[in-house]
Amino acid sequence: MKITLKTECKACSGTGLYVGFMEGKGQAVICVGCTGTGCREIEVKKYAGRKPRSGITKIRGGSGTILDDASNAKWYSYREFETKIPAPKADK
Repeated sequence: MKITLKTECKACSGTGLYVGFMEGKGQAVICVGCTGTGCREIEVKKYAGRKPRSGITKIRGGSGTILDDASNAKWYSYREFETKIPAPKADK
């Protein structure tokens, strides 16, 4: 189920007016991120529970960044992963 939310525009902090380094003192432009409304609409998909992922046999612990030292990482089976990190319940 998809939900549409109105959120405050990050570019202009909800003012509808953008002030960057090109604008002089006391000047602004209409925010192109929100076209001056101060908000943006985003579409989100409601969490319905963790989905299974096929084809995975080993899962490495760690942050998943290129800086991780894979040689020292702990490896888990898919079942161990599901037990170690249980999925939260889906909202109704």
